[in-house]
Amino acid sequence: DIPSNEVYNDASNVIASGRRKALLIGINYAESPAPLQGCVNDAKNIKNLLIENGFTDDPTHMVMLTDEEQNSKYLPTKANIRRGFQWLTQGVSEGDVLFLHFSGHGSQVSDEAGMEEDGLNETILPMDYQKGQITDDMIWSSVVYPLPSGVKLTVVMDCCHSGTGLDLPFDYEPYTGRWVEETNPAHSKGHVVLFASCEDAETSADAIGKYQAGGAMTQSFILAYKENPMPKYPEFMAAIHGHLIDRHFKQRPQLTSSQELDTKNSRFSLIEGIQPNKNRTIGRIQRKKIRPGSADDRRNFLFR
Repeated sequence: DIPSNEVYNDASNVIASGRRKALLIGINYAESPAPLQGCVNDAKNIKNLLIENGFTDDPTHMVMLTDEEQNSKYLPTKANIRRGFQWLTQGVSEGDVLFLHFSGHGSQVSDEAGMEEDGLNETILPMDYQKGQITDDMIWSSVVYPLPSGVKLTVVMDCCHSGTGLDLPFDYEPYTGRWVEETNPAHSKGHVVLFASCEDAETSADAIGKYQAGGAMTQSFILAYKENPMPKYPEFMAAIHGHLIDRHFKQRPQLTSSQELDTKNSRFSLIEGIQPNKNRTIGRIQRKKIRPGSADDRRNFLFR
């Protein structure tokens, strides 16, 4: 675990530098016992959304890993995904904007450290999942903790059990409009928001649309953003959920954050709206040792 230490930076909103990077991951697992159909489409559709909003489509600014790729360098293996995490965060500085998208299988494993509320670590499955899953602890340590204050990372996770898939400390409650801090929070300096397709205990749908397959969350995220590209966070979450309901999906999208944002006034944007660090303590804090849970990984893998 990364120990906590005192730090505070109270300043006005950060001006965007214009530097942007994106890592997009879509895995259909075609040769596995539980193939999916729409995950590569999801990555391509998110890529188009980002390009429409000012991201640059070249290897310096955007990397896409899919299991349709012929070049082994861009296959979504465990090693390549972890290299992608390192690439995404390398050399960033105040004002930079990052985007991370994952569409594929998600699962859960027992949290032996006793940090998770439900006793389980959330995971994503690379295409070579036989070599091991990638836990939320790994993702937090790789792409969340390293970010300096004034760097914004937006993450969309379209997979099962993704609600707290980045171990961000603040969970947004739509019914009260308040942020709830985790019992054992993991604080960091950057401005990170996760739009997750469902709660930790839920599964996520692979949707078949009129023209192509795709993840229900990814499709709803894109539709909601195109309708209103500068929404307040509650409005945006309601719009995403509304599109899921319209298509008869029961999953409930989740919003978690590294910073306790002012949801009444803050607006979500892919390219600006960067908040400085307001966390007084940085690192993992264990206030309570929680008994490890148990997860039937084989059962979880059958779902998205």
